[in-house]
Amino acid sequence: MGKIKTIGEKIDELIAGYERLNREAHDMMDLYIDERRLTCPGIPIGSLKQLEFNRAGASMDMVGALRILKERKCKAAHDRP
Repeated sequence: MGKIKTIGEKIDELIAGYERLNREAHDMMDLYIDERRLTCPGIPIGSLKQLEFNRAGASMDMVGALRILKERKCKAAHDRP
C-alpha cells in the first residue's frame, strides 16, 4: 500500500498541475492571437486578446476563454472545404 499524502503534499500537487495546465492554456491562446495578428496587423496584442475573449470576462476566466477558443478554432476547421 502506498504512502498516504498529507494535505500539504496534495495541495502542492494540485498547484503544480494547475500551473502546468494554466501555462498550456495561455500558450494555446497566444498561438491563436498570433494567428489573428496576421489578419489584424497593427492591433496591440492586449487589445486583440480583449476583443477575442471579451465574453470570458474582465478577469480572463480561463475556462470561458478556452471555450471561446474551441468554438472559433473547431468551427473554423469544420467549415473548411
